[in-house]
Amino acid sequence: MAEARPVGAGEDPAERSRRKRSAAISLVLVTGAGAAALGLGWLDPSQKEEDALVYDSLAACIGQGLRTEDACTTDYAAAQSAYAATAPRYATAEACRAHHGAAGCVAGETIAPDAAGSFVPLMAGYMIGRTLEQGLPAQPLYRHAEEIPAAGGSGGGGGGYCTGSGGRVYASAGRPATRVASSVARTTASAPRMVSQGGFGATGRAIASAGSRSDGFGGG
Repeated sequence: MAEARPVGAGEDPAERSRRKRSAAISLVLVTGAGAAALGLGWLDPSQKEEDALVYDSLAACIGQGLRTEDACTTDYAAAQSAYAATAPRYATAEACRAHHGAAGCVAGETIAPDAAGSFVPLMAGYMIGRTLEQGLPAQPLYRHAEEIPAAGGSGGGGGGYCTGSGGRVYASAGRPATRVASSVARTTASAPRMVSQGGFGATGRAIASAGSRSDGFGGG
């Protein structure tokens, strides 16, 4: 019977050394890829989420009791101020309604003198942080047309809103608490946007709430 030989016996030393180096490099690459995947949530802020509250009125915020009346009032005033200063503007009523629904728009001069000659969406609600300590800015929210039920329909598609920056927010009626992508919850419009036909909400990252979807933006 032939004597068993150790694996690699008789192998050229240079070839053996090359094979070991190749195996070591492969291990480093695999380990590095795993670490990168695990760390993605920390490196990419858009992967983080915030606890947020969405209300359609000041009374709804106060009545829910999750934030103090003073906090509700202060944040609502901040959202109204931001609405007048930064609401997206459309050249025509038709373009505005295409994104925010048939009854979702008004003449620009009704909210601010410098918006005269344009059309803006109605402020349909506002979004705030679950707690004051989060430091989330109060943001006005606008209805998104694809989430608004047709006449005679029953309920929308989960209470769809969009922010002045084009982000999407989903919240269920009567359930203000939601989970929101941090990158959008902390991004506010700094100036009004003149929106071209089909341009609002066409790109960017959507906001997802617990139990809802996270989509790319729909152009309406």
